[in-house]
Amino acid sequence: MVIGLAGVAGSGKDTFYSILSSKINAKRFSLADKLKEEVSPWCKKHYLIDPLNCCRDEKDSIREFLVFHGEYMRKETNGRYWIEKISEEIKSNKQKYKIITDVRYDDYQADEVSWLKNELNGILIHVSMVGLDGELIGPANSAEARNNPKLIEKADFKVRWPLKEETSSLHKELSPYVEEVMFQAGIGY
Repeated sequence: MVIGLAGVAGSGKDTFYSILSSKINAKRFSLADKLKEEVSPWCKKHYLIDPLNCCRDEKDSIREFLVFHGEYMRKETNGRYWIEKISEEIKSNKQKYKIITDVRYDDYQADEVSWLKNELNGILIHVSMVGLDGELIGPANSAEARNNPKLIEKADFKVRWPLKEETSSLHKELSPYVEEVMFQAGIGY
């Protein structure tokens, strides 16, 4: 089973994966990891930041560059560049559960959502986070603003969970949200 996670930056996609993978034996895949691998030498040389191993503040400082390069390569290939970099790795992996932690785009006909659902026969889970002010965490850039409503609409399952400042009990407090989706989707059953 292939599971795609969608949501804006900071909504908790990696947290969802972390909790889910503590309950089932799953392999993580990331389109953005392929992007970061490709630009890592350049970023280390020019920004002194390794996008594969940096803190959120450093990542935020190079986010516009990452988005620019990612979208440029997507535009040149009608959204298929990063998909083609990771697709065979996912298809050949023998793990029962394969989780793509960053399904972000639905701009082209055979884009990430179509690829997930039609080529990998996967499901899409959209993760939203409600901030301490009671408002949803918003998109980090125009690409997220454009795509997030489409991702919500095409999601098979939706999770809306609260921001937690205390991280020591994060998994315990957010686990029921993951378990509900697992039950609804038949994951691990």
